[in-house]
Amino acid sequence: MFGKVFVSYIRTRIGFKPLSTIYTPSSSSSHGFGKEACFPYKKWHELDMLQKQEFIQRFVKNYRHQYPSSKTNVSLKGLSIGMDEHNDSPSVFGIFYNDIWKSFKSEQREPANDGIRTGNRFSHPRFKQLLIQR
Repeated sequence: MFGKVFVSYIRTRIGFKPLSTIYTPSSSSSHGFGKEACFPYKKWHELDMLQKQEFIQRFVKNYRHQYPSSKTNVSLKGLSIGMDEHNDSPSVFGIFYNDIWKSFKSEQREPANDGIRTGNRFSHPRFKQLLIQR
């Protein structure tokens, strides 16, 4: 909001006040991250490279199993080729991972409707098995 502030007191109309009474830096609890800490799975940005690559390989296999006639399988396989060689992980899989994470995070708050499949394409329970535990 204010950028970096290098003073510990700020001048007000009535004198000087400690900066902490006017501006408090964002903490993890103010953004709801404390609630996510009890969720047993990491988010994409918390994974190291090996965990990301492991997720990608398992995701491609699982997606092919869940949607065998989808043309997306070819694209996913193509994106995953050469990860080890180049020591990278395509960012699009981070979007998929976070979608799966959000799907099951919201399911934890709101129980499923009698086994009816709701939500997105990744709401099948087999996708939850791909998430990396803390």
